[in-house]
Amino acid sequence: MSKFEHPYIEHAEYLEFVVPEEVRDEEAFKELLQAMVEATKKTGKRRIFVDRGQSDKTVRTDPMVIYRMAVRMGEAFGASVRIAAFSHWADQDTFWEDVATNRGAIVRASSDRASLLTWLLQED
Repeated sequence: MSKFEHPYIEHAEYLEFVVPEEVRDEEAFKELLQAMVEATKKTGKRRIFVDRGQSDKTVRTDPMVIYRMAVRMGEAFGASVRIAAFSHWADQDTFWEDVATNRGAIVRASSDRASLLTWLLQED
């Protein structure tokens, strides 16, 4: 049983996952990814907004966790789902975006919520 809850907000055109501050380790991120997969299957929505705005700005995620999660993101969704990730560090560190994109995922990360939503909702 999961120790983390990953509820989502279902908007008209996309799903939004607000990541709690305590989600920092790889197991928690794996559970988040599983919740995202299940939600896209349940709702049929193909666009996801991940909000990491509650995360501690002083604690960065381990680079190997970022790498493995980016690979898993590509494996789970490929080009079938568009994912926008809001993060305090996104503009300084594009590692997750680079790895996930290289694995076939359609992703973008930024610390600018408005530009992410514009990108997420644009036509394919």
